[in-house]
Amino acid sequence: MIRRIFLFALFIFVQIISFAQNDSVWNVMILKKGKQPSIKENMVEYSPTGFYLYRNCFYDIQLRDKTKQTLRLVDIRQDTLLFVGISPKENVNSSLYDTISLNYTTIDKILLLKDWSMKTSKKIKSDNYHFIFYKSATKNVYESKFEYVFPSREFKNELFPRLANKGITYHYEYKGKLYYHSGLKVVQPKYSEEEKLKTLKVITSVLDLILNKRINIDINY
Repeated sequence: MIRRIFLFALFIFVQIISFAQNDSVWNVMILKKGKQPSIKENMVEYSPTGFYLYRNCFYDIQLRDKTKQTLRLVDIRQDTLLFVGISPKENVNSSLYDTISLNYTTIDKILLLKDWSMKTSKKIKSDNYHFIFYKSATKNVYESKFEYVFPSREFKNELFPRLANKGITYHYEYKGKLYYHSGLKVVQPKYSEEEKLKTLKVITSVLDLILNKRINIDINY
């Protein structure tokens, strides 16, 4: 028994040494329980075998208190997601955001909207999924685009990505609401084969800790 514990501790130590980097950041994968994780070319759209949450992307969520919110993810910490709401200002650049800190356990569902007007959505119930937080040298961010939205204005509006049922769509903020903007080519973030293999290795290690209820430690690459 002691030898088994020692071997497990040694395994974890080797993982930490091989993965650790000083410039690593937190990322999170959402994986359906009972599924094995996979790293695909497209990790932003929903998949039961795992998808990432990306910084700068809007997500429609329902909390445990049944309130529904549309929030933009700005940072990821261990077990915690940091969001901001929709700007109430006409000029987004002049608005000040209040950061909303949510432990992942407070999220009841992630809503993937199917119809903007009817607000119908595919519901991803959190209790049926693992939230796998891990550290990586790659920071998962989905970049904005800039386009002229109002003909009378001389500046371009920032168009933010938003995860819907059919994937990423772009929206602009105006007076506390999000408005859909069409006609933009969606470019998925790319990962090298080396990054995919490293990420899959560390996610599998964290998942093993979760499933076997072992002590929670930071595993990086």
